[in-house]
Amino acid sequence: MSNSAPEQPQHFAAIDLGSNSFHLVIVRALKGDLQTLFKHKERVRLASGLNKQNVLSREAIQRGVDVLQLFAEQLQPLEDCLVMAVATHTLREAENRDEFLEAAQEVFPYPIDIISGQEEARLIYNGVAHDEQLDGNTLVIDIGGGSTEVVIGNGTQAQIARSHQMGCVSFTHRYFKKGADPEHYYRAKLAARQRFERFEEMFRRVGWQNVRITSGTAQAIVSAAAALDKDFNALTLKHIHQVRNLLFKNPQHTIFKDLTEERVSVLAAGLAIMETIYDALSIHSGVFSTSALREGILYEALETDDALTIRGNTCDSLMRRYHVDMEHAERVAHSAAQLWQAACTEWKLPTTSLKFLTFAAKLHEVGLNISSSGMHKHSAYIVENSNMPGFSFEQQLFVASLIRLHRKKLNPDVLPDIRMVSRSVLKRLVVLLRIAIIWHLNRHPSPPSLPLIAVEKNTLTLTVAHNFGEDYPLLMADLQREVAWCHDTPSWPTLVIETLDA
Repeated sequence: MSNSAPEQPQHFAAIDLGSNSFHLVIVRALKGDLQTLFKHKERVRLASGLNKQNVLSREAIQRGVDVLQLFAEQLQPLEDCLVMAVATHTLREAENRDEFLEAAQEVFPYPIDIISGQEEARLIYNGVAHDEQLDGNTLVIDIGGGSTEVVIGNGTQAQIARSHQMGCVSFTHRYFKKGADPEHYYRAKLAARQRFERFEEMFRRVGWQNVRITSGTAQAIVSAAAALDKDFNALTLKHIHQVRNLLFKNPQHTIFKDLTEERVSVLAAGLAIMETIYDALSIHSGVFSTSALREGILYEALETDDALTIRGNTCDSLMRRYHVDMEHAERVAHSAAQLWQAACTEWKLPTTSLKFLTFAAKLHEVGLNISSSGMHKHSAYIVENSNMPGFSFEQQLFVASLIRLHRKKLNPDVLPDIRMVSRSVLKRLVVLLRIAIIWHLNRHPSPPSLPLIAVEKNTLTLTVAHNFGEDYPLLMADLQREVAWCHDTPSWPTLVIETLDA
């Protein structure tokens, strides 16, 4: 009999800030089992508050903040809960997204990551793929409020992930303000086909053996179709046509009785998008999946090794694409991590900042093939603007910001405001990255041991052997230049070099 204490449960929460609804799911992981404790959905209709200039209305912002306050109250008793919140299409597009994030921060004490359309599509596939064990390629369709994600994958790996700017809320505002009718339905289908046209052949070439449709629009269409067909088991094009025709004739029909009035009001747009994709890809039938984005977020968080592999594979792929010296990059990353470990306590560096510092170290030379003199600018641009699975927009910007200042004179004006870390932390991480890169400038596989590190307030002191300058004159000159640049840059950490007595 074991006398060890029983394992304590750990709670995980995933929040999907969608264009139509906000979703919260809380699960408990205990001895390998996963228990769903709580699920909640609030219709926010965020996309309906986005005007033609992509400015989100104050009313829409307030609706979203009110729901996040409700979610925060639900999470507050769970002290050990890991909370992951992601925002999708509407906040991707909103010019005043910072206004929303600042208001949310007042009531919701957890980070919100705004993710790209492709990252959203990958996570949706991740949720579906973990929910079912499917043989062969699987096509997943998710029609949201502001965008539609279409993905093909095999096993748990997405192969093609695309996001399209068409959703049930945005298309309703554009084509169905006065209700559903054949003329506006045709226009909506034509617009959807134009957005999807360039990707049709790509999806066909890869092919699939299974089709899964997911999220609220698919659930509503399936609910109406199942009410029509007592033998229903998968959604066909015939079902879509039948539901569409009844919606035109009588939106109060009994097949819609299980749907809310708000869901019925956006159903025509959802049907038009679904029918377009079925037509374009000659889909025979699609099975509804209860898993989607929030489940994908949870599975990624629960499978820590896989989650790390996704980001690691992204970095490795980018390094290979731009012919980075992998061994050199790993040496720089290792030294950056050692410097971080030495400085993290006194400099109050967030634990999560370590992995992003090492990503920056690995990727700092991706722009070298474009131009050696402007490498820091090119590398930062590539990292900020590439499709990087596993990274949110802000995480990419975080890594790109470190890379942008990894060499030449310091220019604090190019540092953006990042919610993940304070400006002072960002500057300190830049200092650590620059020292790690300087330490390996000669690219020798066996560099000298790193200096001793001492930190006091905003000053970093490097202590080297008394004969270090004689043994490594170029390295010492580079460090002394770095000391001068730090000294000459206002509000920048101070760098000091000391030598041990002989």
